Amino acid sequence: MEPFLEAFFSIDTDHSERITIRELQDYVKRNNIDQSMVKRWQVLFDANDSGVITLDEFCKTLGIRPSEARAYNANMVRASHGPSLPREVDVITATLPFDQQVDIVNEVMRLTRNEPFDENLVSKQLKQFLDRQYGRMWHVVITKGSSWCSFSYEPKTSFFFQLRKYTYLAWKTPS
Repeated sequence: MEPFLEAFFSIDTDHSERITIRELQDYVKRNNIDQSMVKRWQVLFDANDSGVITLDEFCKTLGIRPSEARAYNANMVRASHGPSLPREVDVITATLPFDQQVDIVNEVMRLTRNEPFDENLVSKQLKQFLDRQYGRMWHVVITKGSSWCSFSYEPKTSFFFQLRKYTYLAWKTPS
């Protein structure tokens, strides 16, 4: 199903939820696809031979709800314009999923927006945030300068990064 949805939304460049035969022909030409795709799609998705394939007709033929197709497209768009880390963040090491890294950096930036800040308070607040968002047993270290550490952690739950003059270490241990 996904390749069909990807194709539909790639062809529908004006986001009208309608594909004209001309748009379909342009897509085929632009992507070096066999011209027979145009006729196959007309037969499959343009039952009333109107010269337009609507998202509703398309979904009906595929047996999916238009709302599911729209949700799929929204997720594709979000993924392609996904979140990013600010330029001033230097990731030292991370096993944490990227979206969670972004959440943590955003929280640190929120907590430290007014300098000077209380490092002890920020570490407590960041730990509370992590425990609340991702389950208990997070550990947070905020340091300036050099540091060394050895530790055990749950898989995919460590994130060490530098922001401005501080290094932030966060990891989760099994409860």
